[in-house]
Amino acid sequence: MIPPICFVTDPDAPQPVIAQAIAAAEGGAGWVQLRDKTLPDAEFAALARALISALAPYDVPLIVNDRVAVAIEIGAAGLHIGQSDGDPSAIRRRIGPDMLLGLSIETEAQIGAVPPGVDYLGVGPIHATGSKPDHATPIGHAGFAAIAARTDLPCLAIGGITAADASAIRTAGGAGVAVISAISRASDMARATRTLRNAWSDI
Repeated sequence: MIPPICFVTDPDAPQPVIAQAIAAAEGGAGWVQLRDKTLPDAEFAALARALISALAPYDVPLIVNDRVAVAIEIGAAGLHIGQSDGDPSAIRRRIGPDMLLGLSIETEAQIGAVPPGVDYLGVGPIHATGSKPDHATPIGHAGFAAIAARTDLPCLAIGGITAADASAIRTAGGAGVAVISAISRASDMARATRTLRNAWSDI
């Protein structure tokens, strides 16, 4: 089951990553994804373990971004990979059958190359976003709808997402949204998460 709100951690936000994750869980995020492109693997793994413990009271699983070996080492609930992070089929064999595997999709053309073993897609960026300066060309709501229509896999919209996007993404067949700065840069992160969750649920 793909939750409607997935929070992706922000190492550059004012609050520490663990505080971000707890606030998002308190606000109703169903997943937390740990994303940090520069932290060494050992420190990343230690942070991931701390997050698993911190999120356990909320029954919120931890998804690891990109780091296949770390995801295996810590027993993460899921792994999310991008287009340049390796062959999804080979990664599925490495992580085994039980760990969730997500794949980023940026264009309609990439849909045809999604192999068996991928559980969900992260589709975007919907809008330009400072959280990933090297992002692909934004696809907008129409681009998301076109991609979602071509796959039976659950699709999470990502990239500059706010509560204002919830209606269009859900109407387009989205399973949910993956959110970074709308939560991590909010003065009240739990409240911002609840706002996103309510925007999705009220449709």
